[in-house]
Amino acid sequence: MQLYLLKLPSSNDYLLANNERIKHYLHVDDYGLLAVKNNSQILSMLGKVIVQYLLGKQYAMQNNISPFPFTYTKNGKPYIEKYPNFCFNISHTKEWIVVAVADVPVGVDIEMLRLYKPEVVKRFFHKDEYAFLEGLPAHLRDVSFTRLWTLKESYVKCIGTGIANNFDKFAISINSTAIEIKENDIPVFFKQHKYDELFVSVCSFSNIFPDDIILLTIEEILGK
Repeated sequence: MQLYLLKLPSSNDYLLANNERIKHYLHVDDYGLLAVKNNSQILSMLGKVIVQYLLGKQYAMQNNISPFPFTYTKNGKPYIEKYPNFCFNISHTKEWIVVAVADVPVGVDIEMLRLYKPEVVKRFFHKDEYAFLEGLPAHLRDVSFTRLWTLKESYVKCIGTGIANNFDKFAISINSTAIEIKENDIPVFFKQHKYDELFVSVCSFSNIFPDDIILLTIEEILGK
């Protein structure tokens, strides 16, 4: 497994000036993304670019090989049908994108610090998680809430169920030595990373995780 992190360029001018190079990493179905101006859509587009770039590196494709279309499960998890063992997952927040690549199912989530909102946790999280957060000193709740949020997101993305109506069906416990999940039927493993102000959680069917995140730049992908 590998984790890759990319920061959005500070100006869209670079992306606009390199539309043709970006196009090289997009399937024809995604060419419409080249015209988007919305920050979230740009991040989604670059997530696809990163996946196609990494797929090409892994399988030593030549530059003239066309990108493959993304296929989606009924709950919206993307995969590439021609390469079923090339498992990946994408997440983004603000100006950051993270991509996890593995040979087994994987889910990843990235967030900036989220403020603890007890009414949200009580309504959508498992009752054990709510009790855990309420039992913490106030100054620890925001970080622990963010950690739990990203862990839960990574889990439902890994198993492919999506977040709808699922967050309260399982409980994740975190402590200084382990991350464990209760009330799930699928054995999974977790790892968390902290990068500057970013919280990154990964969930996988394998317990082999990288120690570090690999930083990418858009210039590295597109070429200077």
